[in-house]
Amino acid sequence: MVFSFDTSFKRSLQRYHSVEIIEIKRKLDAFIRIYDTGKIPGGFGLKHIRKNLWEIRINLPQRILFWKHTGEITFTFIGHHNEIRQFIKHI
Repeated sequence: MVFSFDTSFKRSLQRYHSVEIIEIKRKLDAFIRIYDTGKIPGGFGLKHIRKNLWEIRINLPQRILFWKHTGEITFTFIGHHNEIRQFIKHI
């Protein structure tokens, strides 16, 4: 599996403080490990939005959006619940 980051993800990540970025990186690392082990831990917060679009819940309000295609996952945006809803409306 190939993992990549859109410029929109990188841009949205810049709004966060270093403590929050560490939490985000931990969640992304845990997500990547899922593909190594093949097991999703209970309560991980993985949700299918539509066809190839998924989200990972970081904490209660924050989410990471990503596209899942055959052999590739592209992280596209990070934001709060309402920001994610707005972002999805424009794609």
